Amino acid sequence: MRGAGLAAVLLIVVLAGCGASGPPEGGGSPSASPPAASPPASPSASVSGVGYVREGLVGYHASDAFRVEVKSVERHPDLTVLRMEIATTQDTKASGDFGYDGLPGQSVSFGRFRLLDPVGRKVYFTLRDKSGEMAFGTRHNTARSTNFPEEFLPGVSYPVEVYFPPLPAGVRAVSLVPDLAMAPTTGVPVTDGAPPPVAKERGEGGEHQWQVVLPTEDPWSGVSGLNELVETPEKTTFQEGGKETVALRTDVLFAFDKATLSKRAAAILDEAVAETRERADPDKPPVIIEGHTDSKGGDSYNQELSVRRAEAVRDYLADKLGDGYVYKAEGKGESEPIAKNEKRDGSDNPQGRARNRRVEISYTIKKERPDVTVTTRPATDVRGSTRQPAPYRADAGPVVGSLRWTGGQDRLRVDFHPFHRDGAYLVAAFDVVLESGRLYIPVPGPFNGFDHEFSAASDFGSFILVHPETEARYHPLKMHTEFVENSVFNLEKGEVSRAYVYYPAPADDVTSITLEADGLGEVKDIPVQ
Repeated sequence: MRGAGLAAVLLIVVLAGCGASGPPEGGGSPSASPPAASPPASPSASVSGVGYVREGLVGYHASDAFRVEVKSVERHPDLTVLRMEIATTQDTKASGDFGYDGLPGQSVSFGRFRLLDPVGRKVYFTLRDKSGEMAFGTRHNTARSTNFPEEFLPGVSYPVEVYFPPLPAGVRAVSLVPDLAMAPTTGVPVTDGAPPPVAKERGEGGEHQWQVVLPTEDPWSGVSGLNELVETPEKTTFQEGGKETVALRTDVLFAFDKATLSKRAAAILDEAVAETRERADPDKPPVIIEGHTDSKGGDSYNQELSVRRAEAVRDYLADKLGDGYVYKAEGKGESEPIAKNEKRDGSDNPQGRARNRRVEISYTIKKERPDVTVTTRPATDVRGSTRQPAPYRADAGPVVGSLRWTGGQDRLRVDFHPFHRDGAYLVAAFDVVLESGRLYIPVPGPFNGFDHEFSAASDFGSFILVHPETEARYHPLKMHTEFVENSVFNLEKGEVSRAYVYYPAPADDVTSITLEADGLGEVKDIPVQ
């Protein structure tokens, strides 16, 4: 999402969504640098009582600082309740910007909170009215206007509750992944048996009780499956809901400008055959084989070449897998690139062209058991297994490396902390610190993606994780059209925006990883915990 000063609206549902991000402006001169000797204090996190606490900057004004304590996540038959206490940590009033309704600084609901099931691989969004903007639950609107927020008073903790679609019975813990400048809160237990929520008026039961609005009979409800992309020199694996696509690089399958399989193609295709036999559901045909080219050459020639290459791979699969599957081969030519054929400066991009020259094998994934709709991929040499949800972490850990970004007069430093596994994923935590002197408004976002179509819309799409030994590349985790991340928000000099991105977890034996930042450099040996 865009920063809090943009009045952006997140509308992600199972079938539709909106939201767009563009690449950074090209006028900067970024450089890599070690962390400063005495960086500003990072947003803190600590356990208070039975809750889980995060602090960070929330609001249209960069100085609006808040503390959020999770009290409980309650499962009910028809919804899930997230209960929190929220307070400003500054000594003046603050309005915050916790929702998507209204203009920046004028939201009255708490829609920016999201729940992640890192084992079941789902993201749950707040229940909202039919516009998809106003979340049900607590609303801090003033008595004189339902569309203008009542400010948080210093020294007061306000009870806040928001509602989500019901969690399945097997979900024991979730992570709170807000679209706010706060770190995710992992390992929050899900409880059963609590009394159902009740509507409340302003001041009912206490001076600082805000209005609580229960969901209507048919609210806007969003649950999104998670899509992931992992690349290796030979192939790219993409998962979207119950479907999987394996894109094989044609440079290892065919000689230049040819459609006859090369000698070294057999090893790659045999692996694809084994994966298809293990993963594809023959009762949900077809297995689709698509050929793709880069943009060099004429359209008609590339179209014909892509068809012939797809047919060659189809014939190999059919020979090895037999007639238990239905196969469909087709060519797309250069019409569906997944990477840029040119770099930001307009020069040729050989790496991008190599990604675009591919043959994709797509299929519906088998069910593992009757109550599971999407299988969990077993651990491989590049993809980790699904573990238990990560425990709550009160502290981000030490700074293990830094990068610097410069755009015009604006200067940012990014301090990275150790990454950790959460269920099927890896959480990357880092602090974005403003080192320049004026108010920074992140328009456009400084770390937007560019090179790959999959992650181009991510606010941190230029941050790709790389395992040096396998050369596997891990892109930010996607949920329909958005990503499991927050973004860089408005900052004043010395202020810190706590940022995070979820990625597919690397292989189980990986204990450190490299982060490559397009145009900024890289940070090597980031611990994976």
